Amino acid sequence: MGGNLEIEVVSNPRASKDFIDLPWRVNAGDDDWAPPLRMAVGKLLNRSKYPFFNHGDAAFYIARRNGEPVGRIAAIDNKLHAKTYNDGVGFFGFFECDDDPAACRELLSRAANWVRDRGYSRVRGPLNYSVNDENPGVLFEGFNGVPCILMSHNPRYYDRLLRDCGMGKAKDLYAYLVTRATMADDRFQRVMKAVRRRAPKLDLREVRLDGKGFRQDIETMLKIFNEAWSANWGFVDVTPPEVDAIAEDLKPIVDKRITAIAEFEGKPVGMMVCVPNVNEILRKIPDGRLFPTGWYKLLTGLKRIRGFRTMLMGVVPEYRNKGVDALMIDKVIQSGQDAGYQYCELSWVLEDNEAMVSLADKAGGFLYRKYRIYEADTDAIILP
Repeated sequence: MGGNLEIEVVSNPRASKDFIDLPWRVNAGDDDWAPPLRMAVGKLLNRSKYPFFNHGDAAFYIARRNGEPVGRIAAIDNKLHAKTYNDGVGFFGFFECDDDPAACRELLSRAANWVRDRGYSRVRGPLNYSVNDENPGVLFEGFNGVPCILMSHNPRYYDRLLRDCGMGKAKDLYAYLVTRATMADDRFQRVMKAVRRRAPKLDLREVRLDGKGFRQDIETMLKIFNEAWSANWGFVDVTPPEVDAIAEDLKPIVDKRITAIAEFEGKPVGMMVCVPNVNEILRKIPDGRLFPTGWYKLLTGLKRIRGFRTMLMGVVPEYRNKGVDALMIDKVIQSGQDAGYQYCELSWVLEDNEAMVSLADKAGGFLYRKYRIYEADTDAIILP
């Protein structure tokens, strides 16, 4: 790539049109890309309000070639991760780049240098702050349609670009597709019949959507989520302010029919929250703006969404391997089918989470997309 290349520090990315617009530039012409809502992006970049900044920090950069933006990155200091693992890992995220190896190298070098200055010896990403946040990793296998809500989509060259810049695999994340045909399959029905025979007598109820009840159920579910995921790779607890942010974001789109809280003798032991795949609508709002017509497309399209994604799922440790997770999946998928949904995505699942991989397979899930998180020593990435 010819021409002058410069890296610019972006002090206020929320106010930077070039920083926010880069996904539109990079994904131009990709019919499968679902543009984010600009107001949602602005929320993530709001240092004074977004909960991550209560326990973390970030620096933002744009790469310009001949004055034109060709890439962006954020260097991320997740202090909660550092406190939990003490593994010397800093992060990068909000990564977008043209097929421009020099720009990619310079961006990664800046991010690696920034995290090294804060005491980290390795850099991992792309993660938009942490594994708890949206769009983790890079899609590298399964370019087969519009992504599900809060899952990544990117040009095919991203995997090559990052590997050529010295980034190696840290972990792969899997996404499984379950369709109506799965539900009718004899194998699925046999598996669920066996699960019901050995599972404890559970009460499965839907999430309440009234104000106080919804807030209480969100708190219950996030408590289960933190306990259930505590041993998973890279996981950090969801904090109370993050609970508030999740509740605010979820409430307008939650369909209680595809939610489940599992209780044993009145004690919550598992939870599952699925959300309609709003990306089916967002791809029809190409500029990412709700005004003047985006609101109408969003509101009128919600009732026509064909699929949903499992966003939150967990079972407390003492009730694992008892079929609780399978019963919740069965309940949610059956209810979703009754409600008219055509498909469900089970995502994301760590590649080495044998229990969840096995469950997804038993549920008839088809492994149809893979995402990769990369990692490297900071000294190997920083340019001289």
